[in-house]
Amino acid sequence: MSKITWKSKRILTENGMVNGYITIEDGYIRDISDHCDGAYQDAGELGIYPGIIDIHNHGFGGWSMTDPCEDEDVRGYAKALASVGVTGILPTAKEDAFEAVARVMDQDYEGAAIYGIHSEGPFWARGGENTVGMSWPLPDVEETKRLTARAGGKMAMMAIAPELPGAYDVIRYLHAQGIKVACCHTAAHSREIYDALEHVGFDIATHLGNGMQGIHHRDVGALGALLLSEGLYYEVITDLNHICADMLKIMFRLQPYEKFCLISDSNYIAGLPAGTYMRYGRKMFADEKGLILNSDGRICGSGKWVLYNIGQLVNHVGVPLEAALRMASINPARFLGIQEKTGSIRSGKRADLMFVDEQFVCHRTYVGGKIVFDRLTDTGERIFNPEAMKRRVENA
Repeated sequence: MSKITWKSKRILTENGMVNGYITIEDGYIRDISDHCDGAYQDAGELGIYPGIIDIHNHGFGGWSMTDPCEDEDVRGYAKALASVGVTGILPTAKEDAFEAVARVMDQDYEGAAIYGIHSEGPFWARGGENTVGMSWPLPDVEETKRLTARAGGKMAMMAIAPELPGAYDVIRYLHAQGIKVACCHTAAHSREIYDALEHVGFDIATHLGNGMQGIHHRDVGALGALLLSEGLYYEVITDLNHICADMLKIMFRLQPYEKFCLISDSNYIAGLPAGTYMRYGRKMFADEKGLILNSDGRICGSGKWVLYNIGQLVNHVGVPLEAALRMASINPARFLGIQEKTGSIRSGKRADLMFVDEQFVCHRTYVGGKIVFDRLTDTGERIFNPEAMKRRVENA
């Protein structure tokens, strides 16, 4: 039997922030109290918060889920994510990574728990700013069946442009399989979004505001239609590169915090030094603020992570700390239907926790009561993929 009690001035429970003690026993939260009769360890100035569940993440620390990969790459990715407080993840993977992700889900490994595969596409229409002239396959049920089979029955979500011919049939098939459907990379105007919601429905909007028509006074576009609709969740990237602070304030006025899931949308460069990297035979430019651009000038994912994005919301958008943390934990847990197991700090739930300082730096991460990251001992050499730095061709 394993048991440990921690003292912290800031423990975010389901009932708010507590100055007290949290006891972890055999992988679960046994008790949260304002007093302790036995031995305990003092977390000092670190807050103890629910671990982050990132439902849209392509890579981190040099580990990529959008390239062909082996089991060791997936394990390295899960370990690296724990260094930024992530305790649960949907690897947002390309097809060539599906099988490795599915295998690792059935293995014992150290790092963020993998809750399924997120396939962003392949049925896109693009849309939004700096759209590039690429073509994508039209939605097809048989192709969808092939992709879900390759994922070994472990696909949790697929993102699709709902206005495309054949999209409704694919959405119906995915829902029949218990797979969440996201509205993504769409060229739809508002009417097409309303029609799709009425006829088949989808569950969440992919990186709200990006890869879609914005709000205009003669047609509110996909963004406006999504924000005016009910019954949806919204992925949102709050690094302040993808969406400005004022637009985030508008979003939070139109929909409650409870409907938003903070995501990173990070790629393998996140966590690595700023500079120019080679990717798919072309240059990608990453700066210190986490902005990643390809050679067309289009944003290509983020160089930051959800814990950083929580800090951006608190420090620059005026979102209360508790609300920002919940957007990264219990909200995605509810979206995935795992809220009774994880996503918040309550007696009886799995001990998926992060210990975080006031600068939003993670010092310890627990998954199922097991420490999977300790800032004192888990150095960069243990976290980051050394092969990734070979893709860096210029310094910042």
